[in-house]
Amino acid sequence: MSEAISDDVLAGHVLEWRREEGWGVLASSAVPDEVWAHFSAIQAEGFRELTAGQPVTFTVEQAQQDQFHWRAVSIWPGSGPLFAPGSEGGLGYSSGLDITFDS
Repeated sequence: MSEAISDDVLAGHVLEWRREEGWGVLASSAVPDEVWAHFSAIQAEGFRELTAGQPVTFTVEQAQQDQFHWRAVSIWPGSGPLFAPGSEGGLGYSSGLDITFDS
């Protein structure tokens, strides 16, 4: 496993979410262990929570949090950002729109 993993934006999913306590567990094939996640790391407006099975993208750091060796730094529900923070492209998003006009 590369040490650069903490700078990468990883694709994964939510294993469990404890709504009342505001934390949960994420998984990604790019991280050897489960990842502890706190609601404050979710990049969204309003009440922030996740649901089990939900796809997410996230960044991590190595940390001792309860029995976990990894902690989520930023979490984007769904597909999230296309570029890692600080990368050449910066934090960015992409979208597409096809418009068809009737004559």
